[in-house]
Amino acid sequence: METMLVDIVEATSIDAHRQTQYPGVTEAKEDAELAFKVLGIIEKIYVREGDHVKKGQILARIDSRDYATQLSATESEYRQIKAECERVIAMHEDDAVSDNNYDKARSGLERISAKLKNHRDQLNDCQLYAPYDGYVDRVFRTAGESVGPGLAVIGLFTSGNAEVVINVPESEYQRKDASASYTATFAGLPGRTFPLTLASVAQRANGNNRFQMRLRLPDNTREVTPGMSAMVNIMHSSDSIDNRILIPAGALFNNGGQSYVYVYNKKTGIVRRTAVVADGIRGDGQVVIIDGLRMGQLVVSSGVGKLTDGQQVKPLKESSEENYGKIL
Repeated sequence: METMLVDIVEATSIDAHRQTQYPGVTEAKEDAELAFKVLGIIEKIYVREGDHVKKGQILARIDSRDYATQLSATESEYRQIKAECERVIAMHEDDAVSDNNYDKARSGLERISAKLKNHRDQLNDCQLYAPYDGYVDRVFRTAGESVGPGLAVIGLFTSGNAEVVINVPESEYQRKDASASYTATFAGLPGRTFPLTLASVAQRANGNNRFQMRLRLPDNTREVTPGMSAMVNIMHSSDSIDNRILIPAGALFNNGGQSYVYVYNKKTGIVRRTAVVADGIRGDGQVVIIDGLRMGQLVVSSGVGKLTDGQQVKPLKESSEENYGKIL
């Protein structure tokens, strides 16, 4: 069999790689699609996409004439029932009416009071207000359109206080409570580095066996807006490092649901297929190995699909301490 030329790298521990990197994207701390609570025809929209709004600012309104007429009728009904109830209460104090009639009068007043409140709320709900300071992301409707309760009219996200979202493998998740510092860089903001603080970590992995981590930017970092691409750097303190193994992603291959690497014997020049347990790929292209390899073992880092167990190979270049964990 022909002797192949292969790239050889040395398996290293995570202890030698205190800093990890993961790509991420910024998201608003709050992001909502605002809708009316009542049915009606949009009379006016006060904002445009990109506008900055303040909490409590009116954003849109629907034609309120029917609700105003409804409220006026209910107020009139309320006054009549309230006056009658007060009369019955006064007579009941003089034992002039039965307890049954008294209870009916009180019950009638409670019902009309609830109805009055509901109709006042409906009239107030004809206005759509900003729940927080933010930017208008989308305007979904136009004046003259009929909308129902819950139908999105305006998209709004918070201004400032954006969060960077990354997805990390289990090895990083296991160290979530360890001492670490976080920073982010953005392609659109060259030369600048932003400190981050850990906001939350998902307690369940997603479909890609990754855990979502949310990291908060400093307050009022307005130059960073939702949707920007980021690179997050995680620097672990020396007392939080474990001895899991790192190898380049190109060294790993799968066969029958089992992960393998080819381990190189420097004395014989032969590679042996070795089963390993991987814990996902990091943002820097390194795979975390939790079982099957030892620090210092040599593995083939590329072209593994062309190799067979027991094959004679020749390194393109011997790995060195200055070159560990890299494809030569």
